[in-house]
Amino acid sequence: MSVKALKSLSLLVLSSVLSAGVQAAGCPAGQQQVCLLACFCAPQDAPGLDDLHRLASTGLRDWIVQSRHRLLASGVEPIPLHIRAQLEPYFDFAVLDSVRFKVGDPVELNMAHTLMQNPDVSAVTLIDVIVFRDEAEARDDVALWAHELKHVEQYRQLGVDQFAARYARDYRALEAPAYQLQGQVRQALKARAVARQ
Repeated sequence: MSVKALKSLSLLVLSSVLSAGVQAAGCPAGQQQVCLLACFCAPQDAPGLDDLHRLASTGLRDWIVQSRHRLLASGVEPIPLHIRAQLEPYFDFAVLDSVRFKVGDPVELNMAHTLMQNPDVSAVTLIDVIVFRDEAEARDDVALWAHELKHVEQYRQLGVDQFAARYARDYRALEAPAYQLQGQVRQALKARAVARQ
């Protein structure tokens, strides 16, 4: 894929993911949300809708895989031991052993770099590589790690193709369990801190 094509695809997928988050209200009955350069509601049986979803999920999958490969080549680290120890009750060792992380991503065409242009994005998971916006969150935010590790778990359960297809069609279905676990871990950490006082 050429650099120009990859950049266009990056912008298309980015606008799909980011603008999907902007539309708070759902579509009326019998319609579904479609996000390309902007989000809109389309009849569920509209011709070509499946092709649009397939295009978005294939592009997202390719972008995830290519970005992950570039990140691995640039150097990544295993999960910090103090984070791992706190999350062992929540995840299989296989997940904790496989995950790697990096702080920041200077490569403009990589997915993490592009998504982090949104100031609300603190981290991005690319299969088993987590990219954090800043060092402090990577070293100290156990609840954010739980959220991102939930995505690693989802990739392992679904495979990259299905993860990308589901994320492109309805990202909320994959984000909801990650946010739920993030909140659960945050509450458990607060309770533990109070109990120590």
